[in-house]
This record gives sequence, C-alpha cells and structure tokens, in this order.
Amino acid sequence: MNNDITDRIKAYWNETSDSEWYSSLRTDERIGRIKEKPESAFHPAVNELIRKYAPDMKGRRVLLPSSGDNHAAFAFSLMGAQVTSADISERQLENAAVIAERLGLEIEFICDDTMKLSKIRDGAYDMVYTSNGTLSWISDIDGMNRSLYRVLKTGGYSVMYDMHPFNRPFSGEAFKAPRIVKSYNDVFPDIHWRLQDIVNSQINAGLSVCELAELPAVDASFWFTYAELREKSPEELDGINDWKRNPMAALPAWMALISKKA
Repeated sequence: MNNDITDRIKAYWNETSDSEWYSSLRTDERIGRIKEKPESAFHPAVNELIRKYAPDMKGRRVLLPSSGDNHAAFAFSLMGAQVTSADISERQLENAAVIAERLGLEIEFICDDTMKLSKIRDGAYDMVYTSNGTLSWISDIDGMNRSLYRVLKTGGYSVMYDMHPFNRPFSGEAFKAPRIVKSYNDVFPDIHWRLQDIVNSQINAGLSVCELAELPAVDASFWFTYAELREKSPEELDGINDWKRNPMAALPAWMALISKKA
C-alpha cells in the first residue's frame, strides 16, 4: 500500500474514533459488560474456538493487529493474557489506552501497519487475533499474512474473524430479497477478498489451516448501521436472523479461520 493510501486510512480512523458511533462502543455499559464477562467481546462460536486452541490464556502473549475498538484487547487482558494492541490509528489507541488504564490493564499499544508490523518482534506471540472489519482495509493480504507468520512463535495460532465473503456480492438489505450488486470475483477497487484468497494467502505464508467456521449473525448490528438501529423498535427487528423472514440470513454472516505456525 502506498503512503498516500495509508495516510488516508489513518486520517479516516483518527476522525472516526471520536464519532458518535465509535464513542457508543466505549460507554461505561459496553465496557462494563466486557469487564464482567470478557468472552462477550467475541462471537460465541469464536470464543469456543479460542478456548479450544488456547484453553488457558494466562501468560500467553497475544497480538491484535488492526485492533480497532479494542474490545478483544480488553477481553484477552482480562483473561490473563499479555496483550499488544496494534493499529494504524493513533487516536484509536489513545482512546483504548484511557479505558485500559481505568480498568487497570497493562496493555502495550503500538501504532503500526498490519500489512508490515514493522515495530513487532519476530516470533514473539502465542496468538494473533484479527477481528471483524480488518480485511476490508487490507490491500496486500499476502503481506499481512507473512507478517502474522513472522511475529508468531512456532506452534502459535492465528485467529481471524471477519465478514464472510459470500455476503460481498449482495446489497445486504435486511428483510428484502437478495440483490446482487457486484461479482464475487471483483476483489478491487473495493477490497472484498474471496474465501480462496484468504485461505490460500495463509497457506502461502507458511501457516497450516486448522479449522474454518462459517457463522450466523448474532444480533441486528450485522444488518443495520448504528444510526439505523437507533430508529428501530424491537418489533421491527424481530426475526432478523431467521432466513425465512430475512432471506439474506440464509448466508453465513461471519467466518473464523484458525491457523498454526507449525
């Protein structure tokens, strides 16, 4: 990715971090829920996968590239892991650091590009975790996966959780018949990686794929923006994840990919 694009992405997230939407992710209620129940920061099925491959997080070194809202960073730290949060946006990290201090969590915050991770040491981590929304900002998926491989310890795991690519060709309008707006094979100019791109890139980087999970949505936030949800009543959202009422729910909403540095 050239410097101009990187700078634009950094500027976008520095501004977005203080938006009403993103501020809603840092309320006392949202953070209190994570403090009380750290696993609530993850999709239930992703939490089960993390527990399957890392039953005890205490003392494990975990890196979160493109850490975003840092909910997962707080959760891993509360579980006893030694956490490094890396993001291209300084403001995202600053806002997360305030919460970490308030919670008494010792999280290392590093401003870095996920496709390079140039400030992260080789072979330093037991796990790297990338969460939903990361892949749509990654123009060099091979560079990202080579970086993930490099910073993992031998025997360490990559846990990738993101939107399922099968949703990308559709407009994604809830409670409406599916409407195709692009080809599944059109990766650019919007960054919409296909499942084969994601899996093959990890394999080519040297990671061994352990498990792929295709997951349903768990709440209405998958289907509506923050502003839209504020205007919806419970009745309007009833059955949102039932494909018989919402045809788009017949497709998997999320994917989780577990790989290992053998």
